[in-house]
This record gives sequence, structure tokens and C-alpha cells, in this order.
Amino acid sequence: AMAAAIALAVAAPAAHAQQQPGPWKQTAFLYGMGAAIDGNATIGNLTVPVDVSISDMFDALKMGAMAAYRVENEEWSFEGDLTYMNLGWRASGSRGLAGASVDVDQLTLMGTVGRRINRNLEALFSLTYFDLSSELKLGILQQSRSASGDASWVDPMVGLQYVVPFGTGKWSYSLRADYGGFGVGSNQTWHVLTAFRRQNTERFGWFVGYRVLSYDYEDGSGSGFQRYDLTQQGPMAGINISF
Repeated sequence: AMAAAIALAVAAPAAHAQQQPGPWKQTAFLYGMGAAIDGNATIGNLTVPVDVSISDMFDALKMGAMAAYRVENEEWSFEGDLTYMNLGWRASGSRGLAGASVDVDQLTLMGTVGRRINRNLEALFSLTYFDLSSELKLGILQQSRSASGDASWVDPMVGLQYVVPFGTGKWSYSLRADYGGFGVGSNQTWHVLTAFRRQNTERFGWFVGYRVLSYDYEDGSGSGFQRYDLTQQGPMAGINISF
């Protein structure tokens, strides 16, 4: 239900804006990302530290899908960004005395409305939907503990995006930063995305960049308590198709 509300929040303004005069451009982005993840995951009274390097992430990744869609003109932009990751991570303790494992299904849907301040700078407002299903296991000597939980929430976010062309004009550099949560969904969430993009033709281009997404969410009490204090970051690369 929350995902549907965010989709409507992005689609409805875009549909209304397309009725207004002005040239609108649509772009689809398909990309992949190698993410390192670190922080802590807690369910009930069980806390498992998470420390997955980028190389570990490729071993841990069971399935992943990432795509974005953007509609823009000279004043407004509307963008939806979807990422899904299914991760299974295992770690052995020193001398085999302890072990930990984390299995996580994570869906993130970010819907953003942008208003241009000038030719290169946009003010952004986003709603970001998070959906996590996780299972934690911790073993010490011959004893083991496990817990599982589901969590979903929506974070409002505000931010800025700076884009500047360079070189022959086919190249551009972009830097985006968002901050939110404010206790509405999570305690805090922040997001940074930087990228170099080359537009080979009017319709086709490619890009490389680096992305960071961090959130600190907690809810419930007792055995139903959950907290996810995690940061995901890593390089990304993809293609973009405009029409």
C-alpha cells in the first residue's frame, strides 16, 4: 500500500505536468551497483554486526535489479528509482568459535520531484519507501540464536542536485545529496549520488558513478523490537535511453 502511494505521488504530478506547455524529455536508466554494507541489525535482543565488502557482496548477492525513470523539462523533473537486493552473508568468528549470518531481502523505491533553481541546480523533495525482510543468526561455541523480522517505512527527504556539462558537451557531471527521515519513518536517512555521464547520441548514453545510502530505523519493543543501522555504498555503472 505504501509503495502504491509513492508511485501515485510520482506519477500524478508527472501526468499533470505533461499537460502543461514545454518540451518534456523522458529517460530510462538501467544500472548495476557493487555495494559494501556495514552497520548493525537488531531483532529482539539479538544484534548482529554487518560488514560486507564489495567483493563479499558479489559472493553474497543472490539476486539484484536496479532501474530508474525520469521525466523533465526546463523547470520540473519527476523521477522514480527502484532497487532490489537479495543478500545472504556468512561470517566465521575467530578460531571458529563464533559465527554470524544475515539474510536480507531489501526493496527501495525512491520517488523524487525536482524544481530547477537555475540551469545547473535543482531543489529536490523525495519520498523513499523501504521494505526489509531479514533473518539473523549468531552462534557461539555449541549454542546458536536466531531471529527474523519484516519492516517497512516511508521517509520524506529533501535535497539538491547539481549537474554541469563539460568537454564537448556530450559529457556531464552530477552530484546529488538528500537528507531525511526526521523521525517520520526512520530516525534519519541520507543519500549521496555522484556520476559522470556521456551522451553518445540523442537517445543513448552511459554513466559511471558512486552511491551511498544510509538509514537508521527502529520500531517495536521486546521480542518485536527491530533496528537497522546500515550504510550501503559502492560504484555503479549503467546505460540510459531517452525518448
